[in-house]
Amino acid sequence: MNKERIAIVVEGDVREMGIFDNIKNIFFKSENVDIIPFPAGENIYMLWKQLKEDDFQTDIIEVIREKNKKASKIIGKYTRDDFSEVYLFFDFDCHQDNLGKEQDADVVSEMLETFDNETENGLLYINYPMVEAVRDYLEGECETPTRCFVNAQDIKNYKNLSANNSGHGNTNKYTFSDWAQIIDTYIRRVSCLGEREEIYSYYEYKQAVTPSEIYSYQSMHVNNGKVFVLSAFPEFLLDYNKETFWQATVKHNKNKRTKCGY
Repeated sequence: MNKERIAIVVEGDVREMGIFDNIKNIFFKSENVDIIPFPAGENIYMLWKQLKEDDFQTDIIEVIREKNKKASKIIGKYTRDDFSEVYLFFDFDCHQDNLGKEQDADVVSEMLETFDNETENGLLYINYPMVEAVRDYLEGECETPTRCFVNAQDIKNYKNLSANNSGHGNTNKYTFSDWAQIIDTYIRRVSCLGEREEIYSYYEYKQAVTPSEIYSYQSMHVNNGKVFVLSAFPEFLLDYNKETFWQATVKHNKNKRTKCGY
């Protein structure tokens, strides 16, 4: 049986790579699936801009191979055809500073439309506000140590804010139990973002929650100068796996979400 290869494109070459090495060791031990993470070497805005200039006719794997030596070494001889699926993980930049002066179009929505299928251009997941959101949680709670939101002007300090208030800093050594807590908290938080009175059930979540829907809810808060803290990694794990995975990780005892400082 041929091994299935899954490309994981991340923004940074340290923390994100370490997180996916950890995810790979815990959740992808199957001999038939090979998770291959590699860094893009730039943010999603710049990568998308280059692909757009080429009318999206350029192979995303080849673009990254050209632009990043570390990625090129990891990718090796593989081409896009060698990967059955491509997932992209990038941080949210509500100022879009790297795009220059664009038209009034919602660029993030356009990117989510471009990267909406893991078997084609790739499926984009966004960390709000950045990768460190994965460690910014309280066990069994909806609210995070840094509260539900980070103000737009404070995003540049979020890495330090989340480090100072979190007891979950060593993301490279998370266990299954740690990830179960992260995933359970994520479901509480995404239910809160969706302004639900009750926490999502499995089938409700599968029908309602997508990267585009999450961004739609986020946009309302971004317009008010704040970002709702939400990690993309549990989102990916829940999307990739089936109901048995949900049952093993989502453990909230009450259906109603916590009333926090939302």
